[in-house]
Amino acid sequence: MERKNINKMIFLMFLCIIVYNLAHPATPGLIELRNWKKSISGEFLAVMSTAMFISSPYLGALADNIGMKRIFVFMPLMYGTAQVFFGFVNYLPVIFLARAFSGFASGGTYAVAFGYVSHLSSKETKSKNIAKVSSAAVIGGAIGQKIGGMVAKIDTRYPFGLQFICGCTVSLLIFLILKEIKDKKDNEGESKEKKNLNPFATFRYIFELDNYSKFFCFIIFLSSIGIYSYASALNYFLKFQIKVTSDTIGTFVMFSSLLAFLGTSVILVRLITKYDEKLIHRIMIFIGIILMSIILYRLNLGTVSYVLMAVYTMTYEIVRSLGNSIIAHRYKNEQGKILGVASAVGFLGNAIGSLLSGYLLNANSRLPFIVNISIMSVVLVFLLVQGVTAKK
Repeated sequence: MERKNINKMIFLMFLCIIVYNLAHPATPGLIELRNWKKSISGEFLAVMSTAMFISSPYLGALADNIGMKRIFVFMPLMYGTAQVFFGFVNYLPVIFLARAFSGFASGGTYAVAFGYVSHLSSKETKSKNIAKVSSAAVIGGAIGQKIGGMVAKIDTRYPFGLQFICGCTVSLLIFLILKEIKDKKDNEGESKEKKNLNPFATFRYIFELDNYSKFFCFIIFLSSIGIYSYASALNYFLKFQIKVTSDTIGTFVMFSSLLAFLGTSVILVRLITKYDEKLIHRIMIFIGIILMSIILYRLNLGTVSYVLMAVYTMTYEIVRSLGNSIIAHRYKNEQGKILGVASAVGFLGNAIGSLLSGYLLNANSRLPFIVNISIMSVVLVFLLVQGVTAKK
């Protein structure tokens, strides 16, 4: 029965991420259509990621207390509604507000999905099942961006309307097939926990973690800045520097995501049965640094550059998946809250990296690649030093 419910959540997460990614290939065209400055792409992503930072631990903790299905069912509907305003309203304050609402929904989606699967998993299967959720998100993102790229060829605004329609459909499906679960607590403990719930208590939740988890949250945060200073600039780099179409961007992202899916669903699942998660995490960061250095050095290799970028996407998806499972293994209860915190620090890093990406790309097309290499090198040094210190 637990396996069946885990598989249902993985499938629903897959559908959610398809919906959430439909408009990604169309966003550069929307910015171009409205004659906005290119750096606004980073501002949009930063607002969204900041909202994810706030919502992820809060909605994860709330789901632990009132039920995960009760939270999860509203997320696709909220995201789709916000995207209608983003795509069809030409008034920046409303658009930034829509970005915040979509970020709030996205953060809650990840926190509840990871928490739900982790809650139902045994200690032996936790890492594998979290990797499967990550895989579902990766392949869903690939399909969503490809579909969105094709729809955007008709009208760059249509993918945003499609998100609303599909978001309503997925919310209905969640209501119909997902089983409700929540943490078992005594009435006094549950009442006290509910009083302590606060959408702005993310930093308090972080301080409640053990020392290693705090350190690793910092690693996730820093890694996310490095990854998204490059990743958030990539679609815009392809659109404005290489001059490719939205459909081509969708095809490239789909190929990258399929390779990342292979990495998280097959390669990672096999590696964690043989090697320590922390060792795999460090090796993947090192491989990513090498790949990004080659990409920077030979940026104009055409197809070869695209393949290297796709392989890099696989390494960073493995790194992100391991970040969640390494922290989840340290706690038995409140998986929604714990994985919400892990996701939140990643989202905060996404916000900073995304904000940087627009300005970096505007200043020089190579800067997102350089900053990625620099930050991920620092992350690797911190991990190596911590590993040596822990052995003494």
